[in-house]
Amino acid sequence: MPDEGAVRALADPKVVERGREVARSGAVSDVVRRGDKLAAAVAGSEDEPYRVTLRLKDGDVADFRCTCPYEWEGACKHVVATLLAAAEPGAVAERPTLRQLLADLPREALADLLLRRARSDPDLPGWIEVELATAPGRGPVDPAPLAAQARIVLARKGRTYWDDYESTGPSDELHALVEKAVPFLEAGDGRNALSVLAAVAEPFIEQWLGEMVETDEDMYLLFEDLGRMMAEAVLMSDLSEDERDDLFETVEGWQSELGEYGPEGFSVVMAALTAGWDAPALQAVLAGKKAALPEIERATGLAAVRLRVLAATGRHEEYLNLARAVGDGAAFAGMLAQLGRADEAVAYAAEHVAEPDRILALARRLREAGHPDQALDLAQSGLRRSDPEESRSVAALARWLRDEAAALKRPGPALEAARAAFAESCALDDYLAARRIAGKGWEPVRDDLLTILAGADFAHDRIAILIEEGLIGDAMRAAEFSREDYVDEAVLHRLAEAALTRDPAWLVRFAEERAVPPLTAGSGRAYEKAAAWLAHARKAYLAQGKQTEWTARIEALITEHKRRHSLKPRLLALR
Repeated sequence: MPDEGAVRALADPKVVERGREVARSGAVSDVVRRGDKLAAAVAGSEDEPYRVTLRLKDGDVADFRCTCPYEWEGACKHVVATLLAAAEPGAVAERPTLRQLLADLPREALADLLLRRARSDPDLPGWIEVELATAPGRGPVDPAPLAAQARIVLARKGRTYWDDYESTGPSDELHALVEKAVPFLEAGDGRNALSVLAAVAEPFIEQWLGEMVETDEDMYLLFEDLGRMMAEAVLMSDLSEDERDDLFETVEGWQSELGEYGPEGFSVVMAALTAGWDAPALQAVLAGKKAALPEIERATGLAAVRLRVLAATGRHEEYLNLARAVGDGAAFAGMLAQLGRADEAVAYAAEHVAEPDRILALARRLREAGHPDQALDLAQSGLRRSDPEESRSVAALARWLRDEAAALKRPGPALEAARAAFAESCALDDYLAARRIAGKGWEPVRDDLLTILAGADFAHDRIAILIEEGLIGDAMRAAEFSREDYVDEAVLHRLAEAALTRDPAWLVRFAEERAVPPLTAGSGRAYEKAAAWLAHARKAYLAQGKQTEWTARIEALITEHKRRHSLKPRLLALR
């Protein structure tokens, strides 16, 4: 399971804290893991719970989806809540994967199950036809079932695509149809891949232009996938001149229809059809000679498509030559790593790759290929050269280096990375990781990290860290003047307990300020919060010997809120 650091890397800090609140509220249920898939139901503002699905890989989150309408960068609070809830002991039910279940089901029983499911899912026969039409090794793909299924999906959901400000378009199902081309692309079978992609593209364009163009917020991105994959298929296919002309005319028509609305995904297909592989400059570059590639190679993304085709078809030296010519250092270094040329990969990346996420991907590839020392050296070099503006990517790289270096008993790089991770996040987990790595040398590291924390404009764990270090006065000031909107309520309660003996008068003011908003919220959960803070206030009054003042205060609150029947018993208990 992903650790706390991996969870924090998925979302904005405020979203992480909201997710923590959702997890603590008990809204996450039915957490089930099947192999590398994790699924859960999360209660929200709708009658039906949101469904969260995640794909896990190597202690990290490879992919995630939620049925909520969250549309900003990173994961939503329901995804975060699912991961946090799943980390609790006994929270996850381990179940067999679907493949394992199907393997144990007799053929006749499986057929009966599908027939029964088809009664409530009229689309099921069409999906089965799609599977049969696109099964590798069965000869030419029949595009008719794909086009028919695309039209069914689009016709059913296109009319309700925008429903009460929530996207309900069929993007997942369309992606599933488009992905039928992937096995053919991986096998270098461009013709069959083209059949799949063209069969989906035409009805999608028609429906998008007819009913979705004014409301679509994310499905238009599918045009980019379609275009890139079709361009790959074109470059893999031995098309005749007539076939190229016919396909060009079709794609040009699509792009013309889409042009005024923005999507440019099919421009790269036209570029691939026009350029092919025969241009003298391109042939020179692929042979390792110096030549100037046409600007269209970069402008349309055609060069990136060529690299994917060269990799898929095993043309490794040509791949390296093209990557170097177009200045794609990450691609060049990645191929060197794939070919086992680890030292060359590190040396080249150190000079030509600066993006933290690309450095991390390459370091992981080197580590998995059995080159841990080179992986650490590359990550350390990349971390030192990283752009502070890319904070989330920098933090992910730093955490990976920290943990890998610590596991390999290299305390120097581990501590350097631990400091970098904390400088980006100011998170308690990163602080504790640095303390664990520093060991007996913790004191100067501690002072350094606290200086970083003091200078941070935003630090959602500021108060928790100060409490951890026993700096209660600093924590009190941070709580009173904090600019962070989502401080963990449990941390503030810990602070209240610590402040009781240090400054009960301060605690009275702070606790009563925290109690006021939930007193008028009108819900049982809010009343519980209010009562918890008033309990702190009561202790603070009594610690100062002010029993009479507290009695007057609580009686005034009882009188003020006497009509709030679920609140009144909680106030009476505080007399």
